[in-house]
Amino acid sequence: MIIQIDIARLLITNALEHLMAAEKLHNSRKENLIDEAEECIQAIILFQSAMEAIITEEIENEKKLKKVFKENSELARTHHSLSFKNKWLRSFDVLLVKDRKSLNAYLKFYTDYRLPISHPKGRYLSLEKYRFKETLNGIKNGWQTIELLYKSLEKNYQSFDEYWKKSR
Repeated sequence: MIIQIDIARLLITNALEHLMAAEKLHNSRKENLIDEAEECIQAIILFQSAMEAIITEEIENEKKLKKVFKENSELARTHHSLSFKNKWLRSFDVLLVKDRKSLNAYLKFYTDYRLPISHPKGRYLSLEKYRFKETLNGIKNGWQTIELLYKSLEKNYQSFDEYWKKSR
């Protein structure tokens, strides 16, 4: 018997737990910028990992994304697979998703917030930008991107606001 877990759901749940902890620190009277930033960084890492799991799963299993799967497989034979950004961009291209506001906003957030964490230019990272409100907005844009993907695949995905309320 094979036991499986929805790793994306687990990562998202943990990301939101860190985001809620960041919110508490942000709203506290005592300034906890370092702790708030650390919670935001954890939320960003976990949420982006969930988005990676989601897009990879859909590319590998969804017939509508067969073209992206083939492209990714070809690249894997010679170099590497499509980058995180290109998986999302190519999937939206193939699915003819016109509304890209949330995707573009998330990809900018990914570049500005996630890449410095996962590909640092040095050992130390400036924490000023890792604040609750910016992280919340970035994750909401990523969530809306997931919703658009699933809508294009004629699947359902719970809205961020519903999930956020349920998690509290």
